[in-house]
Amino acid sequence: MGQGDAGRGRLPKGVSALERPRGGRGFRATIRKGKGVEVHLGLYETPWLAAFAHATAAGLLGRGAPPVDAPQGSQPTADQVRAITARVRRRLGVDKPKPTRADREAAPTTDDLLTFFEITVVGFWRGQASGDDSGPPDAGLAAAAGRLVSAASLLFWSRAAGHPDPLDAMTELLSRRLNQAFRRLDLTREVLDDDGDEPLRVALWLVRPDAFAGRRARGFREEVRHLYPDFFGAAADPGGPPPPWAALLGLSPPFDPDRVRAAYRARSRAAHPDAGGTEAEFVRLRAAYEEALAYCAARGA
Repeated sequence: MGQGDAGRGRLPKGVSALERPRGGRGFRATIRKGKGVEVHLGLYETPWLAAFAHATAAGLLGRGAPPVDAPQGSQPTADQVRAITARVRRRLGVDKPKPTRADREAAPTTDDLLTFFEITVVGFWRGQASGDDSGPPDAGLAAAAGRLVSAASLLFWSRAAGHPDPLDAMTELLSRRLNQAFRRLDLTREVLDDDGDEPLRVALWLVRPDAFAGRRARGFREEVRHLYPDFFGAAADPGGPPPPWAALLGLSPPFDPDRVRAAYRARSRAAHPDAGGTEAEFVRLRAAYEEALAYCAARGA
């Protein structure tokens, strides 16, 4: 099958269509690298861009780059060629110089730099995004993410000493945040496969706070559940029946420990016997609270 067959309804080699495109990008490029190892080469808006990514990877792996017979007007631009080539090289793990002994001894460790970056830079811009109520939440997020990308590029990273580059550093921090929030390696891989090559998208995930002031938008956990519902089953389906304890707490999906605790505190003020409630009512509320936390823990929330 030639690459031109995509125009007649069949996709080029190494290209697959997504059932639910994320961010308008509906085609995934992959290639096999060694026995049983498949490398995800990124998501693309057209099958021709995805086909170009696959052809670039094939060339880098020494298999020869098959021609991409795209229709007139669908060929990648010079900027797209540069961006796709850089992405593919990153995914295949090329261009990584080995650190020298002197560099390793003189430079701070990767963990030191990542800790500094996470606490002082990412933490600052996440706080800015959370507290900015001057306009739509997305506007504040975008501004904070842009500043984070700029700050990451200014921080001293020594590739010769084995340090990550700015994008690798942000991707590592996003991986840590996803693992801490959900403890689902498959979910972490999916998010990074979708967005791990684009600095602004990674930065948007990093600066999105756990909760917005006034709940003007979805927090980090809620946004992940909204975009990746398949990983959470029926509990993430807003149309499904909520657990019995949800009505007692006044909660609706998605559920996470922070929302459960906030709901319990709000309800307990009225249900406590000292506040005019009954002991039986308070006992039922406390049992619902404990069930809710156990429910969240069982699902990695």
